[in-house]
Amino acid sequence: MFRLILLINVLFPLVAYSQNLIPNPGFEQHTGCPEQPGQIHLASHWFSPNMATPDYFNDCSPGLDYGTEFNKKGGQVAHSGHAYAGLQFYNLNRNEFFEYLETLLDSALIAGQLYCIRGFVSLGQSAYAIKEIGAVLSVNELKGEQSKKMILPHTPLTSGKYLDDQNEWMCIRGIYKAKGKERFLTLGNFTQGDDFWHIQLRSATDSLFKSSYYFIDDLSLFAIGDSSECNCNQEK
Repeated sequence: MFRLILLINVLFPLVAYSQNLIPNPGFEQHTGCPEQPGQIHLASHWFSPNMATPDYFNDCSPGLDYGTEFNKKGGQVAHSGHAYAGLQFYNLNRNEFFEYLETLLDSALIAGQLYCIRGFVSLGQSAYAIKEIGAVLSVNELKGEQSKKMILPHTPLTSGKYLDDQNEWMCIRGIYKAKGKERFLTLGNFTQGDDFWHIQLRSATDSLFKSSYYFIDDLSLFAIGDSSECNCNQEK
């Protein structure tokens, strides 16, 4: 009996640390197949917190526009499985359009606990790249007005360089220390000011249009003991 209790005490922390708290992290579970823009609601557990329209891509799409390998935003083979989401950020002469993804976590975060937030992104059809995707963890559902940028304190998810790879998936990650009872995760761009970085020339008529588009897949949020455990090994 003593050995059984000891074994449970040893294994329980390992189970707790390995649990991914994000439901449907690879956007595989769906209620329908995408065939037009702004259908992230078809991916179970995911929704938009503002009036913008994040996209959903799945191999089951009846046409090419919202499939995976080739689609309206440039295309990319899914990092794993058959689906992923898409986020667009743009600023046209101070007219902003910023898309976000939000989900309800499987359980609330524990005060004082460190958590690793990780995902994989690939740059879609874009003239600009950015350096980070932001993550906001909140007790209540996040709601933004219209489709403008939500400037909020956030955890930067980075790869250590500009997110400019259009051929491969880039691992991004960040560490968050929980205040306690956070249940919602929102992903997007929350920075103050203009953080677009030019990667290829557009025509002069597009000089005021700054736009980036990212595919995002295989998200995870899990408890860690220290920062060394937040790495790009896809074990969770």
